[in-house]
Amino acid sequence: MKSVTFWQRLQMPVAATVWLASAMVLLWHQTSENSLYGMLGFIGVAVLFFLVSDRMAFFAFIVLTLTTVFYFLYNAFVEGWSPSEQAAGIGMHFLFLLHLFALYSIAKYVYSYRSENTSLKKSLEELQEYISEHGVLTKREFEKQSSIVLSTMARHGEPGYFVQVDLSGIRKVARKQALIACSTVLFGTLRKHYDLVGHFDDKTIVVLLQNISDEGFKIVEERLKENIKVQIEQGAYEQINWNIRMVEGERSIEELLVTP
Repeated sequence: MKSVTFWQRLQMPVAATVWLASAMVLLWHQTSENSLYGMLGFIGVAVLFFLVSDRMAFFAFIVLTLTTVFYFLYNAFVEGWSPSEQAAGIGMHFLFLLHLFALYSIAKYVYSYRSENTSLKKSLEELQEYISEHGVLTKREFEKQSSIVLSTMARHGEPGYFVQVDLSGIRKVARKQALIACSTVLFGTLRKHYDLVGHFDDKTIVVLLQNISDEGFKIVEERLKENIKVQIEQGAYEQINWNIRMVEGERSIEELLVTP
């Protein structure tokens, strides 16, 4: 995690204070006829800065700065401002630029925070694809890896089996413990880095065994059921529903989930 300096912690509150104070002063100097338009203008600029990206907000900041410079110069020449009026105009323009810069700073902070939050969420999703409490894959990663495995099996004509372990029949208070126990047994019994084990939801475990014969699967099935029977509480094993299907050229989990 990046270390945050004292000044970095102060940037946001300082920018917000400057933005609010400058807006109040600028609105206070507006005439009663123009106060509504001025308020709408400030709101519109703020909305623009917060909706666009950091680069677009900076571009808008430059455009508004140049536009207001030429606006004040035009009024000064056309209306023939006196030195005192010119000084007041320079002061108002400086205050407006200060307001605009504070607004841009806030928008930049919010945009960077939003981008960092999105990046963290993406990283978390990627980590969750591979890291599970019980050593099994999440649904998303299981679907991704199984599509590759199934395509390879179909291309080489390899036999395989797809197994769904349905725990919905187990009462809810004991289901989580049963899910943990079954996941541990499946992951520990099957061939690591070869067979796939994943969670589809909080009550379904899915298994894809590749390149295994009927005789081999029967041996594995018997071993799995015996190990699970030992691990889960008495009476829960009978509530487990096993849905076993031979892989016959299917290339995705969606095809295997369709009842033949």
